[in-house]
Amino acid sequence: MNKISTLSLLAFLLLAMGCNKTYPMKVTYQATGAVSAYNLQYLDDQNVLVKTTILPQSEQDVWNYDFEAEQGDIVYMNGKYNDVNSGLKLQLLIDGKMYKQASTEGDTIKYVVVSGTVPYE
Repeated sequence: MNKISTLSLLAFLLLAMGCNKTYPMKVTYQATGAVSAYNLQYLDDQNVLVKTTILPQSEQDVWNYDFEAEQGDIVYMNGKYNDVNSGLKLQLLIDGKMYKQASTEGDTIKYVVVSGTVPYE
């Protein structure tokens, strides 16, 4: 009887551990709302901080970066512009759903920042 109880407990633990498996999730960084050049920094799929300058043609232009991340991974993006007639809206989507967003208009001093961790379901 003791051997059966031990085997049952072991089987239960193996099943419980199998339920904690994480699956990759699609992360999308999105920037829009600027009428002139702005600087972006973001963590890419290799967890490297990438710096780039975006040159939009209009306020409706949208910049995107997509990659897959594991649950618990850090996601981060910031942006800054220098034209007081501009603005910037940063969005972080996970599996197509809005996770975080931040925006500013006419403020050339502060950085716009969105960050967090890929949530566990």
